[in-house]
Amino acid sequence: DAILDQYPEINRRMLDVQLAMFKSKNTYISSTEAADILRGMLPEVRGLFDQVEILVRLLLVVPTSSADAERSFSALRRLKTWLRSNMNQKRLNNVAVCHVHQERVDALDRKKLCQEFTSANERRQHLFGSFV
Repeated sequence: DAILDQYPEINRRMLDVQLAMFKSKNTYISSTEAADILRGMLPEVRGLFDQVEILVRLLLVVPTSSADAERSFSALRRLKTWLRSNMNQKRLNNVAVCHVHQERVDALDRKKLCQEFTSANERRQHLFGSFV
């Protein structure tokens, strides 16, 4: 309760109701699994669990220990070198997330990713060709 009071964007009463509904229909053991369940829902259904979604986002973003935060800042210091000082904030954030979650990035199917990127529109297909 004391921790939830620190986050004014969470409505405690609505969260209690939504969590009860969410738990009755879904089985999960971690916040990552809960996030996967929410991602798999239709947007209209996910809207019914807005407080649960806020809670899950906070759980995934807030570091569990100071070591996680220190590691992130160390990574940011390495990424923000003199050569990349011209990078805008959005790109820097994306690169930092990729660096911190390097195991997940390494597990991506690059060929499939390239196919999705080039097939998005005709201009990309013309510029990059096709990945078969």
